[in-house]
Amino acid sequence: MTYKIHCKCERVEIALSNEPIVHAFCHCVDCRELLNIPFHSVTAWNETNVSINKGSNEIVAFQHPTLKMQKHFCKHCGEVLFNTNGLNWRVVSQLLISKCNDNELPKELASNRHFFYEQRVVDVKDDLPKYLRGTNGLLYEG
Repeated sequence: MTYKIHCKCERVEIALSNEPIVHAFCHCVDCRELLNIPFHSVTAWNETNVSINKGSNEIVAFQHPTLKMQKHFCKHCGEVLFNTNGLNWRVVSQLLISKCNDNELPKELASNRHFFYEQRVVDVKDDLPKYLRGTNGLLYEG
């Protein structure tokens, strides 16, 4: 399967292929620090599954000063296209995927868990599993 995303001004187009490593809600301190949000609904992809089809020279990367994370955005409209993390995953917002698909997130990319829930700043009431320290392992029992 291939999913296409683009920035607001459509100068950059990216293809996401195959399956994401994870599609979930991330509550980690690092995402909050990089993006200034309480948690992040994400799809995370291997670098080899993310192709810039158009506008590679239009993308600017912001390297966080203390984290091994980058934010990649269009230098014209400012739309964040993806982030990278310490594992070099390409982390793409579910919101961006939805916006680029007639405001509908493909069902197979919907969040199926929470991770780093131990670091949360807000409680989320849903039926999804909530992993305390990563993408799997110990579960929140609250």
